Amino acid sequence: MKAYATFLVVLALSATLGLVAAQDRPAPAPASPDAAPQEREADVRAIGDLLASFIQAYNEKDAKAFGALFTADAEIEDGDGTVTRGRDAIVKRFAGIFEQSKGDELTFDSDSLRFLGTDLAIEEGTASLSTGADAPPVTNRYSVIYARQGGRWLHARIRDEPPDEDPHDQLLELEWMLGEWVNESDDAVVQTTCTWSKDGNFLLRDFDIKIEGRIALSGTQRIGWDAQRRQFRTWVFDDRGGFAEGLMSRDGDRWVIKVTGVRSDGQAVSATTAITILGKDRLLWETFDRTIGGEVIPDTDRFTVVRRPPNPGK
Repeated sequence: MKAYATFLVVLALSATLGLVAAQDRPAPAPASPDAAPQEREADVRAIGDLLASFIQAYNEKDAKAFGALFTADAEIEDGDGTVTRGRDAIVKRFAGIFEQSKGDELTFDSDSLRFLGTDLAIEEGTASLSTGADAPPVTNRYSVIYARQGGRWLHARIRDEPPDEDPHDQLLELEWMLGEWVNESDDAVVQTTCTWSKDGNFLLRDFDIKIEGRIALSGTQRIGWDAQRRQFRTWVFDDRGGFAEGLMSRDGDRWVIKVTGVRSDGQAVSATTAITILGKDRLLWETFDRTIGGEVIPDTDRFTVVRRPPNPGK
């Protein structure tokens, strides 16, 4: 029973890190030359000419010619959600951009073009902006809604997709968990080791619980970034078949983790943990709101987890 009670503490410890099954967006299939019906070939060419004029105006830093390619009430939405509304506002904004980025060069790679009616079309693709010979181009996904007005195709709305988040960069906030850690109590010793995964996109943790000098429970954990929820997520598995999942968020100078799981005997467990970083080698843990099989059990005492010192000679 002591092993299972300690396992609940470890689940709470594990929840301090987050796992994410980051899902890569599948690459859209390139549009084939015959993707549009033959009766729309003239419109396809006209939109192609519009895109060529867009690139030329941008690269020549001609804000007036650039603005003439938009409808009067057009919108441009940046990747951060900022929206520029109206042709006049677009001209004013890009006049300022062109003043500060005279050497930039824009290119597009269109993936698909679909017609939504007689006078509407939507295009998706990738834009690349070269900012100088010594820097790689900045790329992002985009979508454009074209509208035909007065017999002429124009840009009605451009949306830059937000850039894909690098899970490794997000996990750097949890880099303090790396290394070997130990907590010793009267009845158990909990040891954990945390390392990067080979691809650098996850943190991997192994843990052992020793009671009276013998390993009573061990397990593994994978930690990552949930880009949809914008939180750290953790999945934990023990060697008896138990498992747990949790989410982690920052609250001032501490991390709060809510975890739920199922023991190998089928009973549900849950707990909330608060972790305060006391320094690079010490952590303060508090675990509360604990349940086993739907029954509330007492909170744990506050305790300290310390980093294991290196072996002599290392």
